[in-house]
This record gives sequence, structure tokens and C-alpha cells, in this order.
Amino acid sequence: MLLPSFEFHEPLSIKDALELKKNLGENAKLLAGGTDLLVHLKKKLVTTKNLISLSRIKALSQITKEDDAIVIGACTTMAQLSSSPVIQEKFAALKSGCDNLGTHLIRNRATIGGNACNASPAGDTLCALLVYDAMAILESSDKKREIPVADFFIGPGKSCIQKDEILTGFRLPIPPENSGAHYIQLGKRKSSEINVVNVASFLEYDPGTGKVITTRIALGSVAATPIRSPKAEESLVGQTPEEASFFAAGEMARREDCRPIDDFRGTAGYRQAMVGVLTKRTLATAYERAKGASQ
Repeated sequence: MLLPSFEFHEPLSIKDALELKKNLGENAKLLAGGTDLLVHLKKKLVTTKNLISLSRIKALSQITKEDDAIVIGACTTMAQLSSSPVIQEKFAALKSGCDNLGTHLIRNRATIGGNACNASPAGDTLCALLVYDAMAILESSDKKREIPVADFFIGPGKSCIQKDEILTGFRLPIPPENSGAHYIQLGKRKSSEINVVNVASFLEYDPGTGKVITTRIALGSVAATPIRSPKAEESLVGQTPEEASFFAAGEMARREDCRPIDDFRGTAGYRQAMVGVLTKRTLATAYERAKGASQ
């Protein structure tokens, strides 16, 4: 299959990209890594007269530290994230999400911004962004705003980006001491397959009391968008982090917080059961990492 004809634009700054988007309006699509968009264009699932590539805007491909947070540019690739020392040290669940997305070739092109803008309930980096309390950074020609990632997704394939905005990055608070996180995806094959279920968990505990202070659990592929698991999270606060409490949280996530459907990849019942299993496993690993961070 060949790509259809279109005008190709390569702005060198966010300002220029926003000006192009404003002038071209609905006749333009933004191109980051292109691992999904180019395929959709070939299959004629998407049509456009103009492509605005963001790949030459250096500010969108950087990972920077700002006070007590890091800012990840929207065009940072999965391979860049996976090899970044700060991601490896502080954001292990995000690294796991990047490592599980597609093949090596895809990870060299696919971007975190593109993964978010696709707004797939099964997106590999999205559960990690949720448990790290990430903020999405949206810019237009006259304003810049930040919103919780939990509010970014509004439906399958739909985000809250306005017509005059570009997603320029994510702000992630540096996790506190005595905390850890983990991500697991379950697919029919190791790679190049949409997830059947994916779960990320974040856990912070108090070494003095041995009790859980904070936990965040995110579920993918079991609702219209990636979602948090509030009842499972609440069940762990103040509890001793151990197998029994992790199992109870998994059961709460399975019974109360997920809304899976049947499709050709798996039944709703299977997905629901795996939510319980993966929640327990991610919490256990998050706790082990939290203990390691405190030593």
C-alpha cells in the first residue's frame, strides 16, 4: 500500500507548528513518530491534505528536570525513555511500558505523545503516566495549560486536546523515597499485539510504621479509557504491605473498579480475572522496589 499525496511541513519551533495548525485547520494532521498515523493513511482510515511533522522541534524530544519534577517532551521516543538514566532510576513502571510497546524498530520511532494522543485504552505508557500522577502539557498560540493525565482521555481514541492546541509534553513529579512502581501487560503475543489487560501500580510506605501511605493503581484495556482503581487504592492505605493486602486490593480492582467487554482478544470474565492477578503482582513488585529505594 502506498501513502496518499499530501503536503509535508517541518516546523522548527512549537510556535511555528501552532501557526501552521491554526492556518491549515482541519486540513492538517500532526505527525510525531508516525507508527500509527502512517499506517492509517495507507489504509485510508484517515485522510489529510497536510502533515505537520514535529520531529525537528528539539524541545519536544527532551527529558529535563524542573525543580521536583521531570518534563518529558511529547516527541520523546520509547527507546529514548527506556535508555534514560532518570527514567530507569525513578520511573521503572514507565520504562516497563516503553519496553513492552511493539518491536525494537517501532520503539525507535513511537513517541510518548503519540501513544497518548491515540488514546487507546490499551496504550502501554498510559497506565504508568496515571500512577505517576503525570500532568499533560497543552499549548496553543495564546496560552499554555496543564491538566491531570486522568482528565486527558475522554473516550476510545479521543482526548481533550482542543483544535488550536498541541500536546507538548508531560510533567511527572519525582517519586518520594520509600516508593516504587511496576507495570505488567498481558497480550496474546510478546510484542506487536494490542494488550488484553495492562496494569500499573505505585506504592509508598512508611518504614517506621510499616504501613502503606499512598497507592495508585491504573488499569488498561478494561474500560473505554485507561482508568484509576480508586476502591482498590483506598483498601490499601494504612495497611501492612503484604500478600494478603495485595490480594484484597486485586479483588477490589477486579470486582469494583473495572468494566471490561468481550472481544476477539478475550472475554470480559477473563479480563476481570487477570485484573486481580496483575494488580497483586504489580503491587508486590512496587513494594519490593520501595524497600530497595529505602536501603
